[in-house]
Amino acid sequence: MRKASFLIIVLLLGLLAFPSVSWGLMSSTNYTIFADSVDSGGVLSGCGTYRLEDSAGESPAGSSTRSVYEVIGGYLAMDWSVLIIDIDNTTLDLGSLSTSVVNTSSVVVAVTANADDGYVLSVGSVSGTSLTAVSDGTVTAGAEEYGVAVSGLDAAFSDDRGITAGLNLSSSSTPVISAQTTLTFKAAISSGSTAGSRSQTITLTASTSI
Repeated sequence: MRKASFLIIVLLLGLLAFPSVSWGLMSSTNYTIFADSVDSGGVLSGCGTYRLEDSAGESPAGSSTRSVYEVIGGYLAMDWSVLIIDIDNTTLDLGSLSTSVVNTSSVVVAVTANADDGYVLSVGSVSGTSLTAVSDGTVTAGAEEYGVAVSGLDAAFSDDRGITAGLNLSSSSTPVISAQTTLTFKAAISSGSTAGSRSQTITLTASTSI
């Protein structure tokens, strides 16, 4: 009986995809002034748990659109987009593989994104050595196949897929808070598989637009 071992390292990369804009962001170690303006006044008003900050005589202010582009003027129109990615495990061990079973190991990726257009979670890059990528939608015992399945409310597919750069894993078109996607990695070998160890590093990329 031929045996092989498989180790997977999963990395995370978060990207905030901003439109092409310029602003006067200023920061130090502990503080950030996200945006400022030139105006003749303004005040912070409050009532209970609510706050309202306004400005007077700000120039320029308002919005201007042309084709697919939009310019929003004024610091009150600025938006600070948030993208948070959490993963419960970055190293997976599929153990010793045999021809009689499919070995599996899972990670849960949670994404928080407050952008109006939501987020996209995908495979950014793949390196290392692996078994033959699954091509029929199911990793089957006795056949040399390797792939990933995804589950969760935002899952992009429900079958087993080969792991390639650019593979879309989950997405949402609306803002989300701790949206969880489970990635289940699967591997199986055949009687003709070459014995030995395999290892692979996978970078996951989450992106959002404002």
